[in-house]
Amino acid sequence: MKKIQTDKIWAWIKHRLEIQGLNFNKLAARYDVHRTCFTGLKTKPCPKFEQILAGYLGLSAWDLWPDRYDEAHNPNRASSRYQGHKAFLKQGSAESNKNIPGEKQNDKG
Repeated sequence: MKKIQTDKIWAWIKHRLEIQGLNFNKLAARYDVHRTCFTGLKTKPCPKFEQILAGYLGLSAWDLWPDRYDEAHNPNRASSRYQGHKAFLKQGSAESNKNIPGEKQNDKG
């Protein structure tokens, strides 16, 4: 079921680009990247190129791929480039709670 839905969305994306006289090769040439940076979005998330492609369609990346973004429209995958990501926030809060003055440390050993 998901593959059928993905194929329909992908066909719609290609159709909308064709209406504007664009295709993945032309987009890749505009951004001086290989065409697979855009064609790979069908199966592999890449927020930078998702946003570029969505912009040409007049949408946000979250509109096209809601399963790839959280409720705040941030990418829902860990990235060392985006330090505000929830995985880093959780890690940081766990580490900062270890050294709170006056708090009991649960040391086993």
